[in-house]
Amino acid sequence: MRSEVVIARYSENLDWVGDIPGDFDVTIYNKGMEITSVPALKRADRIVALANSGRESDTVLRHILNKTEFGDGFTVFLQGDPFEHSPDIIALLGQWRQWKDIQPLAWRWIASKELPPKSILTRETSGFIGNARVRPEVFSLANWGPLQFFDPGARTMGSWYLHLHGLPEGVNIASHFLRRCEWAGLAEEAERHLVGRYSYGACFAVRQERLKQMPRRSLELALEAANGHKAYGYILERLWLHMMGEPFLFPASDPAPYPEEFGALPTRFALPDPKKPLHLRVVPAIKRRVADWAAN
Repeated sequence: MRSEVVIARYSENLDWVGDIPGDFDVTIYNKGMEITSVPALKRADRIVALANSGRESDTVLRHILNKTEFGDGFTVFLQGDPFEHSPDIIALLGQWRQWKDIQPLAWRWIASKELPPKSILTRETSGFIGNARVRPEVFSLANWGPLQFFDPGARTMGSWYLHLHGLPEGVNIASHFLRRCEWAGLAEEAERHLVGRYSYGACFAVRQERLKQMPRRSLELALEAANGHKAYGYILERLWLHMMGEPFLFPASDPAPYPEEFGALPTRFALPDPKKPLHLRVVPAIKRRVADWAAN
């Protein structure tokens, strides 16, 4: 089966879709207004309308769950505007023959916020494919933050997950979430390690045969989570590569699984938050606290 590019779109301009190499079929999942981009309409093999729920995690999971044919080609997952995270994405698509079976395709989070810092991006080039920039991030499975710099948003997401489930500091978040998805084997692997790896913006490629091996029940529960509290989308974004077979990193010296307490929530996953998005509430609050601390 041919390789494919799967695009999770809300309102982004899709003119760039016309530049996707002909090696790929293109599926666009649209959660916003009708697509009017002529290059995208000409290039897309399939356009599917979805309800605006669950961010790109919902799109990724629905595509895998609904997929019926699995060949030896790649499935590429991208956002409607991948260039913020992967400025060289078109060049990377043209170099698919050099990809690994699980291939990160992002280089950064947001340039204007300098996350990751320029000092890191300019010296870490081992993940490049030719001159096309790629850099997967490593992060703590316990606090969800990157290892090489401080990211207040990522740490906040980890803290909120612990808060939602009534968990103490130090619990392996990846293992806890995967157990709730009834993915016992992968949860145990996570529990035996301290560090994970992910690709910013859920921009990555994977051999389709790996998608076929993913347990359906666990994917269905992950889909339930994606459409629950907004925090779960940030949990899933950092776990995609591992859900598809990427090994966890840095073995834990004495792993001790946290006992499941499903009674901490009325349901398996926290319900959607009716307030404005988590990052718009919590990250500004952290910035205010840092500013107050600095002033004193």
